[in-house]
Amino acid sequence: MNYKIFCDESCHIQNDGWDHMILGALRCPENEYEKVKNDIKNIKLKHYTPFEIKWTKVSKSRLKLYKELIDYFKKSNMVYRAVIVMNKSSLEHEKFHQTHSEFYYKTYYLVLKELMNKDSNYKIYLDIKDTHGKEALVSFERVFNNTRELPVPFMQHIRSDESQLLQLADLLTGAVSYRNRDLSSSKTKLELVQYLEKGLGIRLDMTTSKSYSKFNLFIQDPKRNWRQ
Repeated sequence: MNYKIFCDESCHIQNDGWDHMILGALRCPENEYEKVKNDIKNIKLKHYTPFEIKWTKVSKSRLKLYKELIDYFKKSNMVYRAVIVMNKSSLEHEKFHQTHSEFYYKTYYLVLKELMNKDSNYKIYLDIKDTHGKEALVSFERVFNNTRELPVPFMQHIRSDESQLLQLADLLTGAVSYRNRDLSSSKTKLELVQYLEKGLGIRLDMTTSKSYSKFNLFIQDPKRNWRQ
């Protein structure tokens, strides 16, 4: 099988004012990619929303659109996985002889490796606005080479406003981030989080079973030195 994986992140910068980090990825079978892309476009047009979908732009007037996108994801063959690092200010990078950037790439590998196996081929797409260009590709390649568990996949930067699936990844990662930051200032965003949780039968602030592949979550808390 061939797959495309779209990566999105939230609060990943070391000193950004938020004490958590969300790294997420959406996987789609490559032979279904064109259909999925066009289906998402059509859903957006149905709701008179031809522009880019982003969690930061979630509004009450577009609530039906977001819910329909979630419903579409649930029925599709796409899967999503995220690693949530809580209390990132407590990370002891010096103790483990690493920089925050190196920790970031190692953690993203934990996201990706659960979406991959040795018998399939993968193309991984990163949001060009949220990464560091060539440095990111080199760093990811280094992590894959060091672990030697999986072959180095094809990796490329793309613009989120040109990718329907990267926009969907942003929406899902935004919901996970909102729940784990325990926010509630936006009733629309909170309703969307609850709608996603109810539809999947999970909580977005708890680690899911490893066997639950549709929406797999892994929460790590370095401050308490345990994993939820």
